[in-house]
Amino acid sequence: CDPNAGCSHDNTTNAVECTCKTGYTNTGEAPNVVCTDTCTIKNGGCDPNAGCSHDNATNAVVCTCKTGYTNTGVAPAVICSDSCSLNNGGCDPNAECSHQREDFSVVCNCRVGFVNVGTTNLVNCSDGCYVNNGGCGVNAVCSHNLTTMVIQCTCMTGYTNSGNDTTLVCTDSCKVNNGGCDSSAICSHDSLTFAVVCSCPIGFVRSGCDITAGCIDSCKVKNGGCDENAACAHDNLTNAVVCTCNKGYTNTGFGNSVYCTDSCQVNNGGCDSNAACSHDASTNVVVCSCKNGYINSGTDSLIKCTDACQVNNGGCDSNAACYHDASTNGVVCSCKNGYVNSSTGSVTKCTDACQVNNGGCDSNATCSHDVSTNGVVCSCKNGFVNTGCGTTVKCTDSCQVNNGGCDSNAACTHDASTNAIVCTCKSGYTNVPTGGAVTCIQVTTTLAPGTRKAYLNSAYAGSTNPGFQQGECPVSANGAYGWHFVMTGTSTSIVSIRCVFKSAGVVTSMIQVPSDRHAYVFTQTGDTLLEASAVVNGPNTEFNLSNVCKSI
Repeated sequence: CDPNAGCSHDNTTNAVECTCKTGYTNTGEAPNVVCTDTCTIKNGGCDPNAGCSHDNATNAVVCTCKTGYTNTGVAPAVICSDSCSLNNGGCDPNAECSHQREDFSVVCNCRVGFVNVGTTNLVNCSDGCYVNNGGCGVNAVCSHNLTTMVIQCTCMTGYTNSGNDTTLVCTDSCKVNNGGCDSSAICSHDSLTFAVVCSCPIGFVRSGCDITAGCIDSCKVKNGGCDENAACAHDNLTNAVVCTCNKGYTNTGFGNSVYCTDSCQVNNGGCDSNAACSHDASTNVVVCSCKNGYINSGTDSLIKCTDACQVNNGGCDSNAACYHDASTNGVVCSCKNGYVNSSTGSVTKCTDACQVNNGGCDSNATCSHDVSTNGVVCSCKNGFVNTGCGTTVKCTDSCQVNNGGCDSNAACTHDASTNAIVCTCKSGYTNVPTGGAVTCIQVTTTLAPGTRKAYLNSAYAGSTNPGFQQGECPVSANGAYGWHFVMTGTSTSIVSIRCVFKSAGVVTSMIQVPSDRHAYVFTQTGDTLLEASAVVNGPNTEFNLSNVCKSI
């Protein structure tokens, strides 16, 4: 038998049988047995990408996938597949699997955009941006091209590449061309995003909406934000906008807000409460003008409005009273009591009223002044009596009024020197003076002794002496007024006088015993004498009875 064959006997014939050993295959033609290494025959039945070898113990064929291949068969079958097609050849998910040219061993290479943070034999691919920022600068942002995944370095917000296309150098944008801001602007960064912020210096504003717009004087744009009635200027130190209200306006804003209001609407523009606030037509400054009825008692620069009547009597005459018109409050000069305006113009000139048209008194009156009020007092001259109504004094010849106060049986005339009233009893009458008054008694009456009545009221029939007058006596300070009865004759005397009075609506009577030829009857205020009768004694001589109001 072949050296690589085993020799045995047939169970039936016992003939010699040659059988190739394990790991060998008979390649001879029967009955010759030629044992050839199985691995040399069709790779021992192994996969083309497998190596054929023998088991050290049994020499059985062992198929082992070559380097770069992996057995994907189910034992005992060995199927060798390209390792890179299975689990990426064991490479990192972010690596590409390939083979060495020399031995076809698996090679793991990190894909574009990733770097190996492991070892040569154990490749661990990490996002390149996570390792040293992908090689970008410290102020750059590492990212990937969406198509190729190539690392891209981009300067962070607020930084600008001051290098070139291949070398990125991120520099604070404000240090490169002022961050793109206008040369008149200030470049800074947003506190949150660090983006470039172009800010105009204090006192300036951007001339447009674009970030690169230039800066112009704030006062040239909408008056610097000041009120339309304010002037825009700049602070000498900070150049900040300063809003100052124009002349004639007052700041009524709060804090830093300037709100300009017409000064005349704020505390009357600082004018006196009795002044009118207005504006100068040229400068618009506040002008304070005292209102009607007031006068400036201050200075030109500090107007103090005082009631005009308190300053030089309002310009009125010294004998005039100064007051104000109810509608306009203008000064009105009115001559004081006892004076009249003798001026024909607008200026009041007060002259003693008695010197002008006799003070308005009657031509037969004397003009004088009341000691208390100085008002004009018109007093009728001697021989004249006031017949006017109310306060009007009309002086009429006294003899024309109630016979000048003379007895009805007397004639009224005037004294040639004094013009005083002179009462002269008419013919047939004689003067029986009563308290200095002329009382004219008829002297021809002859009466017999007895009772004689004289009635004072037509209600009492049979009046024999209608010369009696019904009336009341006035009341003096002590009430001692009454009726004085006088008997005339040569030797006749009055025994008694009986008087009937009406007092408070009640008729009463009284008897008065006379003394000699006179009788006095006292009355109370308001008593009216209705009837008087006398009892006389004496011869049949002249007799008469007269009643006279007299102070007793």
